[in-house]
Amino acid sequence: MKRKWTLVYGGVALLIGTLIAQLGKYVSDDNFNFSIAPFIGVIPIALILIVINIVQVYRKNDETPDLDERTVKNILKFQLFSSNIFLGLLFISLSVITFLDITKVSTFYLWLIILIYMCISGIGTLIVKRQ
Repeated sequence: MKRKWTLVYGGVALLIGTLIAQLGKYVSDDNFNFSIAPFIGVIPIALILIVINIVQVYRKNDETPDLDERTVKNILKFQLFSSNIFLGLLFISLSVITFLDITKVSTFYLWLIILIYMCISGIGTLIVKRQ
């Protein structure tokens, strides 16, 4: 029973932790921060966690598995091939960059490549899961 509501507990703990941190700041600085800024970031995340957990708990009532063995095998095969292809393209691009004698690469482009890979991998996994 407790495992089903883990995200709700996390969301409530997040709100309580932020409130305790604000009270600790009040005790240490002797002035209360009336701005709502700390809660602006915490409240949406806590609400998202709570809503996701409620949908997750009440979504399915039967005991049939979501995925069968063939689907899991196809997802693992897709993840294996996509990561190997991505690493191959990364090594090829790094060797081309080295060959062109480019010594400085912005970290923005590196993070962009990683995020694109994650998006493509996630979308591909969803497509494989549906088939």
